[in-house]
Amino acid sequence: MLFSIGVLMIGLLFLLTHCIYLFIKKSKSDVGKRKGTVTIKYMAFLTLLAALGTGITTSYQIQDVQADSNTNPAQLSTTADATVANATNLNMTEQEINQQNKTAVDMMNEEALKPNILTDGTKQFYLTASKFAWSLYPGKVMEGWGFNSTIPGSLIRVKVGDQVDIVVHNLLTETMTVHWHGLQVPNGMDGVPGMPNPAINPNGTFEYKFMVTPQMIGTHWFHSHYHDDFQVDAGMYGVIIVDPKDHSDQSHYDVDKLFTLGATKVDGVDPENVFMINGKSYPYTPALNLKKGQRVRLRLVNSSAEDYHAVSLDGYNMTIVAEDGQPLPDPQTVNVVSIAPSETLDVSFTADRVGDWWFHSTIASELSNPDDNQDTLGGMMTVIHVK
Repeated sequence: MLFSIGVLMIGLLFLLTHCIYLFIKKSKSDVGKRKGTVTIKYMAFLTLLAALGTGITTSYQIQDVQADSNTNPAQLSTTADATVANATNLNMTEQEINQQNKTAVDMMNEEALKPNILTDGTKQFYLTASKFAWSLYPGKVMEGWGFNSTIPGSLIRVKVGDQVDIVVHNLLTETMTVHWHGLQVPNGMDGVPGMPNPAINPNGTFEYKFMVTPQMIGTHWFHSHYHDDFQVDAGMYGVIIVDPKDHSDQSHYDVDKLFTLGATKVDGVDPENVFMINGKSYPYTPALNLKKGQRVRLRLVNSSAEDYHAVSLDGYNMTIVAEDGQPLPDPQTVNVVSIAPSETLDVSFTADRVGDWWFHSTIASELSNPDDNQDTLGGMMTVIHVK
């Protein structure tokens, strides 16, 4: 816009100079005509150069701004979203915060979204992507992007042989998709923009339809595959658990729980600086209560867009029994479980030691909350009570 104004100024100045020249040409005597013509032409030339220089300078300034804006699109989105968040009422009542904290407990307990059963037996689920206020820890509320107004989004649970229809509606101001990580779905249902289907535009809807196969058994997750680095950290992800048709893998465990290990960015920084379990940072993380002797399967999902995590359960070793949904032929017993971004691991242990045990990241920077002056501990940690 500024460049267009500069060009317009050049044209007006040239026209004005030309009019002055014609006026003086008409009024000058024959004796002074040549001298006046030279003077006016010289003045016109200098004026034109000055105006042209202003326009060129404006053009370079615009190009510099555009170059800077193209160097870090994720940062620009974060800045823009922060502006939107500041203009949005993020005040939350204690009741709203408590209700959100309960969703973290429900996620741990694997309370899944209930489908509509269509006349042909298809299980139909609805996911709505939108922005909403999300409480991370005491005193910190962010503008979350997520499915069905929760972070993580609603848990989807299906079994082998199910025909599913997952209807996704986009209420965001940005396009998005859903990618079913680890599931061999038809290419058109994979949620990669343009391969072959386009992303879901704002206020658009797309239906993901596929048959659940034995390859899909296990712990998996879904997430937006558009502007991943920003959208996933903002909350655009969820978990999908696929059970065998006969639930044969359930018999070995007394307790089956889910922890999503997530991260986000607050206070305008670029690296992930808030670390969560089921969308909450300690002390809002869900605590797990067990009885002595119970055999436990704990499903772990690294939903962070960027960071590896290394978690430990004090007082216990954990055995990795499945990776990305696939059972391991040689389960590994470890003290610290390392999990990469987008990876899922199923770990097991027997609750044979009574007490209150920390389940936590072993990375120091993931055990505090930004701007939290009330609690020295925070981030990716919770307590497992064994009685």
